[in-house]
Amino acid sequence: MDIIYKRASYGDINAVSELLCVLYEMPVDEVLEENEELFADTSQAFFLALDGDKPIGCSHGSLRREYVNGTNEDLKGYLEAIYVLPEYRHRGIATELVKATEHWAVMNGCHEIASDCLLDNMDSYNFHLKIGYKETERCIFFLKELEPLDYKIKPIDDAIHTKIQPILENTWGSPLLAINGKLWDSRTMSGYAAVHDTDVLGYLLYEFHNGVCEIMALQSIAQNIGIASTLIESVKKTAKENNVTKVIAQTINDNTHAIRFYQKRGFTIREVRLEVLDVSRKLKPSIPLVGIDGIPLRDEIEFEIEV
Repeated sequence: MDIIYKRASYGDINAVSELLCVLYEMPVDEVLEENEELFADTSQAFFLALDGDKPIGCSHGSLRREYVNGTNEDLKGYLEAIYVLPEYRHRGIATELVKATEHWAVMNGCHEIASDCLLDNMDSYNFHLKIGYKETERCIFFLKELEPLDYKIKPIDDAIHTKIQPILENTWGSPLLAINGKLWDSRTMSGYAAVHDTDVLGYLLYEFHNGVCEIMALQSIAQNIGIASTLIESVKKTAKENNVTKVIAQTINDNTHAIRFYQKRGFTIREVRLEVLDVSRKLKPSIPLVGIDGIPLRDEIEFEIEV
């Protein structure tokens, strides 16, 4: 048996997700969605074991700075997951995958690596002891179900605008938005807001111009409950009602989350405007030179979708 071990790249995301969905007992599409973010995170790493072209096992490691039971270092590795297909177990494959994860942690400056297993998972417990891990603490975890936030999508009126404006100006530095080398005043824009009781959970501002409906600002204050997607559907409906067939949106080159977000929701890249932020800075000098993850802010990417 000639098993190949490698660090998984983005092209391996489906193979990794199909293995981990068995371990986590979750639908593969849910695991895949979570892995989309993890594969883009430099503090995460996945490793694959292959029998020829067949994925037979994987491991997932992370770098953590928060407290982990039994650790002493500020930065430590964490073995998030290890899984091998049942028919390939007891052949040292899991051990090799863990070694690859440990080596990655060492290469990233870690002097410790931690892990966990359920109290009743004696196979995992004995495996950890066998490969050199020691038990540090035992914990009992508690769970309380929380009521999900219910919200309504409302057209932005003066009262909602008053609540949105401080949030927007804190995010963008002023009420003026620099887009495609022009300044736009957010205070005069129409839009929609996701509202829970009296709280604004997210908003979208738009403008009609040059035969399109442009999303000028989109922000979710409450995350991971579908607010941004729902707001986009609202503006698409508005565009269609006004006989406009295209909705466009912009983001800056450092915002990889937004680049993925728009494409996953059916938007396609319409234009890439190289170095346009040099023009925008002349109009709005507060635009920083460096953005997320230290990426220089230079370009705008414009997306479009037919409605």
